[in-house]
Amino acid sequence: MELIDVHAHFFPDNIAPATIDFLEKEADIKAFGAGTAASLLEEMKRDGVTLSINAPVATKKEQVISINRRMIEFNKTSKEIICFGSMHPDFYQIGNIEEEISYIAKNGIKGIKLHSEYQSFYPDEDRLKPVYEACVKHQIIILFHAGVDFAYETEVKATPQRLSGVVKLSGLRTILAHFGSYRQWDEVMKYLSGTPAYFDTAYSAEVAPETCRNLVKSHGEDKILFGTDFPWQTAAMVKGMLERSGLSKDALEKIYCKNATKLLGLQ
Repeated sequence: MELIDVHAHFFPDNIAPATIDFLEKEADIKAFGAGTAASLLEEMKRDGVTLSINAPVATKKEQVISINRRMIEFNKTSKEIICFGSMHPDFYQIGNIEEEISYIAKNGIKGIKLHSEYQSFYPDEDRLKPVYEACVKHQIIILFHAGVDFAYETEVKATPQRLSGVVKLSGLRTILAHFGSYRQWDEVMKYLSGTPAYFDTAYSAEVAPETCRNLVKSHGEDKILFGTDFPWQTAAMVKGMLERSGLSKDALEKIYCKNATKLLGLQ
Protein backbone atom coordinates (compact mmCIF):
# COMPACT_ATOMS: atom_id res chain seq x y z
CA MET A 1 0.00 0.00 0.00
CA GLU A 2 1.36 3.41 -0.97
CA LEU A 3 1.88 6.04 1.72
CA ILE A 4 1.65 9.73 0.83
CA ASP A 5 2.55 12.29 3.51
CA VAL A 6 0.78 15.56 2.66
CA HIS A 7 2.32 17.57 5.51
CA ALA A 8 6.07 17.55 6.11
CA HIS A 9 8.80 20.16 6.44
CA PHE A 10 12.42 20.70 5.49
CA PHE A 11 14.58 23.82 5.55
CA PRO A 12 17.57 24.93 3.48
CA ASP A 13 20.71 23.08 4.61
CA ASN A 14 22.45 26.28 5.71
CA ILE A 15 19.71 27.30 8.17
CA ALA A 16 18.23 23.92 9.16
CA PRO A 17 20.30 23.42 12.36
CA ALA A 18 19.51 26.86 13.75
CA THR A 19 15.85 26.63 12.70
CA ILE A 20 15.34 23.24 14.35
CA ASP A 21 17.11 24.43 17.51
CA PHE A 22 14.91 27.54 17.67
CA LEU A 23 11.66 25.66 17.07
CA GLU A 24 12.53 22.93 19.59
CA LYS A 25 13.05 25.57 22.27
CA GLU A 26 9.96 27.60 21.34
CA ALA A 27 7.60 24.62 21.35
CA ASP A 28 9.46 22.53 23.95
CA ILE A 29 9.43 19.47 21.73
CA LYS A 30 12.20 17.38 20.16
CA ALA A 31 12.62 16.95 16.43
CA PHE A 32 12.98 13.47 14.90
CA GLY A 33 15.25 14.68 12.10
CA ALA A 34 17.79 17.31 11.15
CA GLY A 35 15.25 19.41 9.28
CA THR A 36 16.92 18.98 5.87
CA ALA A 37 15.57 17.42 2.69
CA ALA A 38 18.07 14.59 3.14
CA SER A 39 16.75 13.80 6.62
CA LEU A 40 13.18 13.78 5.31
CA LEU A 41 14.19 11.32 2.59
CA GLU A 42 15.86 9.10 5.21
CA GLU A 43 12.67 9.05 7.31
CA MET A 44 10.56 8.32 4.23
CA LYS A 45 12.72 5.32 3.36
CA ARG A 46 12.68 4.05 6.94
CA ASP A 47 8.89 4.25 7.34
CA GLY A 48 7.83 3.38 3.79
CA VAL A 49 6.59 6.81 2.67
CA THR A 50 6.46 6.98 -1.13
CA LEU A 51 5.84 10.72 -1.51
CA SER A 52 6.00 13.72 0.85
CA ILE A 53 4.70 17.26 0.49
CA ASN A 54 6.98 19.95 1.89
CA ALA A 55 4.94 22.84 3.32
CA PRO A 56 7.05 26.01 3.71
CA VAL A 57 5.77 29.02 5.67
CA ALA A 58 6.71 32.62 4.84
CA THR A 59 6.95 34.22 8.27
CA LYS A 60 7.58 37.60 6.59
CA LYS A 61 5.99 39.01 3.46
CA GLU A 62 9.46 39.61 2.02
CA GLN A 63 10.16 35.85 2.02
CA VAL A 64 7.30 34.86 -0.30
CA ILE A 65 9.03 35.25 -3.66
CA SER A 66 12.35 33.71 -2.62
CA ILE A 67 10.63 30.70 -1.04
CA ASN A 68 8.45 30.16 -4.09
CA ARG A 69 11.38 30.36 -6.49
CA ARG A 70 13.37 27.83 -4.41
CA MET A 71 10.42 25.45 -4.25
CA ILE A 72 9.86 25.66 -8.01
CA GLU A 73 13.54 24.86 -8.64
CA PHE A 74 13.51 21.99 -6.13
CA ASN A 75 10.47 20.42 -7.79
CA LYS A 76 12.23 20.32 -11.17
CA THR A 77 14.57 17.55 -10.02
CA SER A 78 12.69 15.92 -7.13
CA LYS A 79 10.45 12.86 -7.47
CA GLU A 80 9.97 11.76 -3.86
CA ILE A 81 9.30 15.19 -2.36
CA ILE A 82 6.95 17.77 -3.86
CA CYS A 83 7.06 21.31 -2.48
CA PHE A 84 4.09 23.55 -1.93
CA GLY A 85 4.66 27.29 -2.19
CA SER A 86 4.06 30.14 0.21
CA MET A 87 1.99 33.30 0.59
CA HIS A 88 1.69 35.90 3.33
CA PRO A 89 -1.47 37.91 4.13
CA ASP A 90 0.51 41.16 3.91
CA PHE A 91 2.20 40.39 0.59
CA TYR A 92 -0.10 42.95 -1.06
CA GLN A 93 2.06 45.65 0.57
CA ILE A 94 5.06 44.74 -1.59
CA GLY A 95 3.65 42.74 -4.50
CA ASN A 96 0.58 41.49 -6.35
CA ILE A 97 -1.02 38.47 -4.70
CA GLU A 98 -2.92 37.31 -7.77
CA GLU A 99 0.14 37.59 -10.02
CA GLU A 100 2.30 35.59 -7.60
CA ILE A 101 -0.32 32.86 -7.16
CA SER A 102 -0.72 32.74 -10.95
CA TYR A 103 3.05 32.43 -11.36
CA ILE A 104 3.46 29.52 -8.96
CA ALA A 105 0.47 27.72 -10.47
CA LYS A 106 1.93 28.03 -13.96
CA ASN A 107 5.17 26.60 -12.60
CA GLY A 108 3.58 23.48 -11.20
CA ILE A 109 3.07 24.40 -7.54
CA LYS A 110 -0.06 22.67 -6.26
CA GLY A 111 -0.65 24.45 -2.97
CA ILE A 112 0.46 26.92 -0.30
CA LYS A 113 0.76 26.77 3.48
CA LEU A 114 -0.80 29.42 5.72
CA HIS A 115 -0.10 29.54 9.46
CA SER A 116 -2.18 31.93 11.57
CA GLU A 117 0.27 32.12 14.46
CA TYR A 118 3.50 32.51 12.48
CA GLN A 119 1.84 34.97 10.08
CA SER A 120 -0.41 36.72 12.62
CA PHE A 121 -3.87 36.52 11.06
CA TYR A 122 -7.33 35.12 11.66
CA PRO A 123 -8.46 32.95 8.74
CA ASP A 124 -11.83 34.69 8.42
CA GLU A 125 -10.58 38.29 8.30
CA ASP A 126 -11.09 40.40 5.20
CA ARG A 127 -7.42 40.82 4.28
CA LEU A 128 -7.24 37.13 3.39
CA LYS A 129 -9.93 37.47 0.70
CA PRO A 130 -7.47 38.32 -2.12
CA VAL A 131 -5.44 35.19 -1.24
CA TYR A 132 -8.53 32.98 -1.27
CA GLU A 133 -9.82 34.49 -4.51
CA ALA A 134 -6.47 33.97 -6.24
CA CYS A 135 -6.27 30.37 -5.02
CA VAL A 136 -9.76 29.64 -6.35
CA LYS A 137 -8.94 31.25 -9.70
CA HIS A 138 -5.71 29.30 -10.15
CA GLN A 139 -6.81 26.06 -8.41
CA ILE A 140 -4.21 26.29 -5.64
CA ILE A 141 -4.83 24.22 -2.50
CA ILE A 142 -4.42 25.93 0.90
CA LEU A 143 -2.96 23.89 3.74
CA PHE A 144 -3.92 25.67 6.97
CA HIS A 145 -2.31 25.18 10.33
CA ALA A 146 -5.38 24.61 12.49
CA GLY A 147 -5.80 24.64 16.26
CA VAL A 148 -3.23 24.89 19.03
CA ASP A 149 0.47 25.52 18.34
CA PHE A 150 2.86 24.68 21.19
CA ALA A 151 5.10 27.64 20.37
CA TYR A 152 2.29 30.08 21.19
CA GLU A 153 0.67 30.45 24.61
CA THR A 154 -1.76 33.09 23.34
CA GLU A 155 -5.26 32.84 21.86
CA VAL A 156 -5.71 30.22 19.15
CA LYS A 157 -6.33 32.10 15.91
CA ALA A 158 -7.28 29.28 13.51
CA THR A 159 -10.18 27.74 15.42
CA PRO A 160 -12.79 25.41 13.92
CA GLN A 161 -15.43 28.13 14.20
CA ARG A 162 -13.31 30.71 12.36
CA LEU A 163 -12.28 28.18 9.72
CA SER A 164 -15.82 26.94 9.12
CA GLY A 165 -16.85 29.81 6.86
CA VAL A 166 -13.57 29.87 4.96
CA VAL A 167 -13.64 26.22 3.95
CA LYS A 168 -17.15 26.65 2.50
CA LEU A 169 -16.07 29.37 0.05
CA SER A 170 -17.07 28.29 -3.43
CA GLY A 171 -14.25 26.59 -5.30
CA LEU A 172 -11.67 26.88 -2.49
CA ARG A 173 -9.76 23.64 -1.84
CA THR A 174 -8.44 23.40 1.71
CA ILE A 175 -6.56 21.02 3.97
CA LEU A 176 -6.90 21.61 7.71
CA ALA A 177 -3.91 20.25 9.58
CA HIS A 178 -3.93 18.19 12.76
CA PHE A 179 -7.27 16.40 12.19
CA GLY A 180 -9.10 19.66 11.58
CA SER A 181 -7.71 21.64 14.54
CA TYR A 182 -5.11 20.40 17.02
CA ARG A 183 -6.56 19.63 20.46
CA GLN A 184 -9.92 21.16 19.51
CA TRP A 185 -11.47 17.99 18.15
CA ASP A 186 -14.89 18.40 19.81
CA GLU A 187 -15.20 21.77 18.06
CA VAL A 188 -13.99 20.17 14.82
CA MET A 189 -16.94 17.79 14.93
CA LYS A 190 -19.31 20.65 15.75
CA TYR A 191 -18.17 23.21 13.16
CA LEU A 192 -16.19 21.38 10.47
CA SER A 193 -17.49 17.84 10.06
CA GLY A 194 -19.06 17.37 6.65
CA THR A 195 -17.61 20.58 5.16
CA PRO A 196 -15.67 20.45 1.85
CA ALA A 197 -12.33 20.72 3.68
CA TYR A 198 -9.88 17.84 3.91
CA PHE A 199 -8.31 17.04 7.30
CA ASP A 200 -4.74 15.78 7.58
CA THR A 201 -3.38 13.63 10.40
CA ALA A 202 -0.20 15.66 10.99
CA TYR A 203 1.09 15.57 14.58
CA SER A 204 -1.84 13.45 15.70
CA ALA A 205 -0.13 10.42 17.23
CA GLU A 206 -1.74 11.28 20.59
CA VAL A 207 -5.31 11.04 19.25
CA ALA A 208 -7.31 8.36 21.08
CA PRO A 209 -8.80 5.50 19.00
CA GLU A 210 -12.38 6.57 19.73
CA THR A 211 -11.66 10.18 18.80
CA CYS A 212 -10.02 9.08 15.56
CA ARG A 213 -12.96 6.84 14.63
CA ASN A 214 -15.45 9.61 15.44
CA LEU A 215 -13.57 12.20 13.39
CA VAL A 216 -13.30 9.89 10.38
CA LYS A 217 -16.94 8.82 10.63
CA SER A 218 -18.36 12.32 11.12
CA HIS A 219 -16.27 13.98 8.40
CA GLY A 220 -16.00 11.12 5.92
CA GLU A 221 -13.13 8.78 5.11
CA ASP A 222 -12.88 10.31 1.61
CA LYS A 223 -11.67 13.61 3.13
CA ILE A 224 -8.91 12.45 5.49
CA LEU A 225 -5.27 12.67 4.37
CA PHE A 226 -2.19 11.08 5.90
CA GLY A 227 0.29 13.63 7.24
CA THR A 228 3.08 13.62 9.81
CA ASP A 229 4.38 17.17 10.40
CA PHE A 230 7.88 15.64 10.15
CA PRO A 231 10.36 16.34 11.71
CA TRP A 232 7.99 16.73 14.67
CA GLN A 233 6.44 13.28 14.29
CA THR A 234 7.22 10.28 12.12
CA ALA A 235 5.10 8.26 9.74
CA ALA A 236 5.38 5.22 12.00
CA MET A 237 3.93 7.19 14.93
CA VAL A 238 0.93 8.46 12.97
CA LYS A 239 0.33 5.09 11.28
CA GLY A 240 0.31 3.48 14.70
CA MET A 241 -2.42 5.84 15.86
CA LEU A 242 -4.56 5.15 12.78
CA GLU A 243 -4.14 1.38 12.93
CA ARG A 244 -4.96 1.24 16.65
CA SER A 245 -8.24 2.97 15.82
CA GLY A 246 -9.69 -0.08 14.09
CA LEU A 247 -10.44 1.63 10.78
CA SER A 248 -11.25 -0.65 7.86
CA LYS A 249 -8.62 -1.58 5.29
CA ASP A 250 -10.58 0.42 2.71
CA ALA A 251 -10.59 3.52 4.93
CA LEU A 252 -6.87 3.23 5.63
CA GLU A 253 -6.06 2.89 1.94
CA LYS A 254 -8.01 6.07 1.23
CA ILE A 255 -6.25 7.92 4.04
CA TYR A 256 -2.78 6.61 3.18
CA CYS A 257 -2.83 7.36 -0.53
CA LYS A 258 -6.06 7.36 -2.53
CA ASN A 259 -7.47 10.65 -1.22
CA ALA A 260 -4.19 12.50 -1.70
CA THR A 261 -3.74 11.07 -5.18
CA LYS A 262 -7.15 12.43 -6.17
CA LEU A 263 -6.78 15.84 -4.50
CA LEU A 264 -3.28 16.48 -5.82
CA GLY A 265 -3.97 15.13 -9.29
CA LEU A 266 -1.17 12.58 -9.09
CA GLN A 267 -0.62 9.76 -11.57
